[in-house]
Order: sequence, then C-alpha cells, then structure tokens
Amino acid sequence: MTSHPTRLTTSPAQSGARVLRHFAVTRSLEVLALQAFPVIGAFLGGFSFGWPDACQLGLLVLGSLALTSHVFVFNDWAGHGGDIRDPRRATHTFVSEGISRRQVANFAGALLIFSCIAFAFLGWTSILIGAAIAVLSLLYSSSPRLGKGTPGVASLHHLAGGALQFLLGYTLFHPLDGVAILPGLFFGLVFAAGHLNQEVRDYEGDRLNGIRTTAVVFGCRRAFLTSFCLFTAAYALLTTLASLGLLPGLLRWSPLLWALHAAWFVQAIRQGLGYETALWMQRRYRLLFALLGLAMLAR
Repeated sequence: MTSHPTRLTTSPAQSGARVLRHFAVTRSLEVLALQAFPVIGAFLGGFSFGWPDACQLGLLVLGSLALTSHVFVFNDWAGHGGDIRDPRRATHTFVSEGISRRQVANFAGALLIFSCIAFAFLGWTSILIGAAIAVLSLLYSSSPRLGKGTPGVASLHHLAGGALQFLLGYTLFHPLDGVAILPGLFFGLVFAAGHLNQEVRDYEGDRLNGIRTTAVVFGCRRAFLTSFCLFTAAYALLTTLASLGLLPGLLRWSPLLWALHAAWFVQAIRQGLGYETALWMQRRYRLLFALLGLAMLAR
C-alpha cells in the first residue's frame, strides 16, 4: 500500500492576507500620504465636526484607501516584469515573496469593488470621480502610448489624478464649482512634480526596462528642473489663493517654504542627481507640503 504526500492548500482568505501583508509593507506609506488630498478637500468643502459628517468622512477615507491601494497594486501587477529586472526592486516584488500574479489581480479587483461599495453610500459624484481615477490608473499602468511610457503624458495623469483626489473629498460636502478647481489644481501640480522627482529616482531601472519616462528621454537634470518648476507653480498658486481669501491667510507665508525648497533644489543639483539624491529631496519636500497641508486646515 503506497502512501501519497499530503498537498498543502492555501485558502482564499490566507492568500488575501498574504498579499495584504506584502503590500502593507511596500506601499502603505505612499497610500496613507495620498489620503491627505481628499481629507483636506473635505475640510475645505465644509466638513463640520458632527456625527453625520464624521460618518461620511469615514466612508470617504475607507473608499479612498481602497481605491488608492488598488491603483498601486494594479501598477505593481502590470509592471511586475520590469520590477523583476530592476536590481533595486527585484528583492521587494510580490514574486520574490512567492505570490502569484493571479493572487495580486484578485486582490486589486477586491480593493476596487470595496471602494465602489463605499462610494455608493456617498452618492453619484463620489462614484464618478472614483471611476475617473480608476480609468486614469488603468491607462497609466497598462497603455504604452497613453501611460507612463510616454514623456509628458504620465505627468498629465498625475496632474488630473491629484486634482480628482482633492475633489473626491471637496464634493462630499460642497457642490462642484469653479472655486474648487483652483485648489484641486494645486494638488495636481504637487502630485505631478513629485512623480517627476520619482522618475529621477527610478531612472536606472526605467532605462534598463526601456520605459520612456521624462527622465529617461530628456535626462535626469531636465526632469528634476521640470519638477521644481511645477512645485514653484504650486507655491505661487497657493499664495495667490490665500491672498484672495480663498484659502487660510497663513498660507500667504508659503514663499518662505518655497525659498527653502529652492535652496534644497540647488544643493541636490550640486550633489549630483541619482537615486539617493532624489530620495533625499523627496523626504524634504514631503515635510514642507505636510506643513502646508496643516495650514490649509486652519479656519
């Protein structure tokens, strides 16, 4: 009588938990940082501290967390081949953890469904804005010509995506109007500028994989300069909106932070652009915009 080895099987719940742990380690900080966009939008749109508004804001945050996570998970799923070939990323990919593409695809789909359910409780405006963000994510990650492989197009994706993230929160408590477009544009500029800095950071891997980012096609120096120009436009817009009384007056002092940002920009150029310098710059400008975000909440 022959004995057969016992085959170990993994339940869908166990697979989901494994994928969740992996992306919580690799993507959670980026996902959480982007929640500032809809939360600030909600406060500027008229959120008040009360039980009904708190419940709506809670649903918004849950839906936005799921949607933003879906965007990153789908991007990793679509670009897994290039990530494996990138020496800096290869040891941090889901494949290196023994997670299959199918498991990641199922997880991305579940996140998208969860976000749709959360937004359904908030109304059609939230559903439509969430759908627009998901479509941008699909094009960015999977379309060679309309996504991250075409210089300039990727920046337009982030410009629109950052603005939509802000409007997702703003329209929850205020009808969409022309006044909302301008602060939305600020968040779009910041998102697009930050991603250009990220392209400088990922230059070696993107060049190795033949991804035609702005940094790969035009060089790191030009991409970094374009990033700073977009950041400068964001500071100028913020100062103008504060001067017009559309944002808290405290933000009229934002040129002081721009001066600090500019000094760091010059220092980064002198250090020499590369992976470590881009990370160094990223940590610093994130701190500046965290301070500006807090100032936006001042009433």
